[in-house]
Amino acid sequence: MSRFTIRCRARLAAVTGLALTSALALSGCAGAAGEPASGADGDELTTIRVSLGWITNVEWAGFWIADANGYYEEEGLDIEWIGGGPNSPTTMATVAAGDADLGIVPGTQSWLQSFADGNDWTAIGALFQESPGALVSLASDPVESAEDLVGQTVLGQEGTQINYDAIFRLAGLEPDYEFIPVGFDIAPLVEEQGVAYTAYSTNQPIMLEEQYDMASDDYVVTMYSDLGMPLYGNVIYGDSAYVEENGDAMEGFLRASIRGWQENGEDFAVGAELAVNEYGADLGLDLTQQTRENELQQELVVGSYGDPLFWMDADLMTEVMYPGLEAAGYGDVPAPEEYIDMSYLEAALAGLEE
Repeated sequence: MSRFTIRCRARLAAVTGLALTSALALSGCAGAAGEPASGADGDELTTIRVSLGWITNVEWAGFWIADANGYYEEEGLDIEWIGGGPNSPTTMATVAAGDADLGIVPGTQSWLQSFADGNDWTAIGALFQESPGALVSLASDPVESAEDLVGQTVLGQEGTQINYDAIFRLAGLEPDYEFIPVGFDIAPLVEEQGVAYTAYSTNQPIMLEEQYDMASDDYVVTMYSDLGMPLYGNVIYGDSAYVEENGDAMEGFLRASIRGWQENGEDFAVGAELAVNEYGADLGLDLTQQTRENELQQELVVGSYGDPLFWMDADLMTEVMYPGLEAAGYGDVPAPEEYIDMSYLEAALAGLEE
């Protein structure tokens, strides 16, 4: 999706009574993809192309708020958002090919494994302090521990068997279950084809509420973190050379993003409306669902560690998160201190305090 479509449509929609050319001039948007963007004061902006690990829905609400409110422009930046999805290249492929400057990857495990392919990434933050990965079960047959899975039939997307294996191993048990591969529709759980379903805690539970008229006490969400597999999610990263050469832009991107995500916690409808009406306008998103998803995800963005937004703690990863990865069979991953650089986030936070 072009920079004009993703970034400028929101601003143009707010301009009334003016010709299109005047709206473009007032909005400070690039006239066409490839042309340098300029801010309201006429200064040229630095473009950062950001590859998103999923479609342009409410998952990125805080970024949409920062963008629509001009916070990136205040930092001298023009952000080109590159939407993802099930049929899109991974953010790793997009960044490695030079088609994006930064990536935000939902699957931290696959990102860590990509280092073995010769990639040299630097992580500057993580959107989710706690990954939304979870098991969903029905309250009539709840799954809250590995013991509840012994000898059971379980459901999940192909490849998630390693998570089930890890749950058993972390509990000191040998894996003992029958796996049925399913898609992203939670219907097989409702039909009781299995006792547990691998899910995003910010997504499939809403399906139960909206499509099957279930109350929150009709189902159980057990986070992977509660099963011994905590992990950061939606890691923000780039090629190490690019990150180092563009330190000021990294700082500005994070500072503007923090402002957007802080505001997202004040009113979940704002980011949802931007997703539905502007940034994901072509996706047919539902406002009620998007607002509910935004409400659920903000808790994970803030996290329970007491750290600032986007923070990544190398010691926490080594001591608490890596054992879960090892139990799941993820090997040959680099030590966290080799790829985490919080100096840009520290500078961004210091700038916000001034």
